[in-house]
Amino acid sequence: MNDYINYIGITEDLPTNIKYFKEELIDNVFLKKEDAKPIEKIISSSIDLKVKSIKLLNTQVRTSNEGKKLSGKKLLVELNISYNIKYTSNSLEKYLYVLKSNITKIMYIVVPKEIDEVNIEDFIRRKKIQVQSFVEDLYAERRTENSVYIRTLLLLNANIKS
Repeated sequence: MNDYINYIGITEDLPTNIKYFKEELIDNVFLKKEDAKPIEKIISSSIDLKVKSIKLLNTQVRTSNEGKKLSGKKLLVELNISYNIKYTSNSLEKYLYVLKSNITKIMYIVVPKEIDEVNIEDFIRRKKIQVQSFVEDLYAERRTENSVYIRTLLLLNANIKS
């Protein structure tokens, strides 16, 4: 079905000057509750992101498979993703129904050991690191009368204020 779906929550203006970031594609299949009406047509799909926590991890200093030099420091970002999918059913009543789902996703951002000769731990301690979350793309598709497939492209951007 290639019917028009209204997507809510896609970021219109992505940041342009980013240094420390992570992009990730997330695929999910959501099932309706047993007692909910069957899914006929998706009307809209909305998403909301919230950064729950940020922690600094020590990892190995090495070169990645892509040839990027890894500093030995990563931000572990715990992200809460909330989806709301509005749909109609084949039932006699043509009401709108909502399928809600919340997931937690862990993502990592490689950061330098130090910035301007200041250790990254000092930025964490002084709460000078802010992680912003963005939705680059969102796609929804009815798979069966009981399930919806969602593909989400996320961008996390770490701003470090000196």
